[in-house]
Amino acid sequence: MTSRPAKNNPFVLAGVFALVVLSVLGLAESSKPKLVEGRALAGETKPATSEPSAPPRPRAIYRLADHPMLVTGATLPQVTCQLPRFGVRDEQLAAYYTAGVECLNQAWGPMLEKANMPFEAPKLDASPDLKDGPCGQAPTSEQAVAYYCGRNRTIYMPTSRLRNNGGGDAPATHLATLAHEYGHHVQALSGILRAADVKITDAGEKTPAGLEMSRRLELQANCFAGMFLISASGRGSVTPQLAQEAEQDFQYALEEAPEANAHGTAANQAEWASLGFKNNSTTSCNTFAAPAGAVA
Repeated sequence: MTSRPAKNNPFVLAGVFALVVLSVLGLAESSKPKLVEGRALAGETKPATSEPSAPPRPRAIYRLADHPMLVTGATLPQVTCQLPRFGVRDEQLAAYYTAGVECLNQAWGPMLEKANMPFEAPKLDASPDLKDGPCGQAPTSEQAVAYYCGRNRTIYMPTSRLRNNGGGDAPATHLATLAHEYGHHVQALSGILRAADVKITDAGEKTPAGLEMSRRLELQANCFAGMFLISASGRGSVTPQLAQEAEQDFQYALEEAPEANAHGTAANQAEWASLGFKNNSTTSCNTFAAPAGAVA
């Protein structure tokens, strides 16, 4: 989440995303028809019928600007979130995040399935403190307050960090952070995250090209967060005021030094979150087709 101190770099924190299953399409082998000799029999003639073809299996597509989800476009359905009463104790924050993930599943699951993308709910780690895991050594509090690991499809929301130097007692900030990290999960499921990771690996993580690709990923996650917030706004526990405050929270991002800018300026972070919030369309979140200045 980029609205707090520098958070997950998808390549330091998310590791190598090689968990997407590749579909293998088989070609049916045809055989030469055989001539059968015999006596003609009178009987009922049934019309020839053809077996219905099975629908293609859901699969991730490893593309960026021309990814079908970003070209054709899709919207999130209206969802009703049932969030518990907000509180800052560890168990209260963990319950808030758990209910938030369930609502995010309701929003993104149907959209991905309709687009014939694979869907699985992410795991959630809402422990008070971060531990080392499949994506390597846990980031320090200066590096991230929350992050997503693609290797085990887990959103890490450490309650102590988010309470002390993340969202504090503002539920909108916690909700914005969670929606952003879930945006990385959508990227992982759709194949976008892996496609971008290949580009960054080739360019070098700390090179200008590598950092720009990282910003495109992070800013898209902001846009996906905005899509969710508007889809939940005004129903259940997410009042219009809470949704708007969460969408506007991205403008308060702490900016990184130019040589380490992996998340984008506060102005660009706010702009992409706003595009998702206003339009609720994945085509509005195509950061990979945007000019360099829009992802600076």
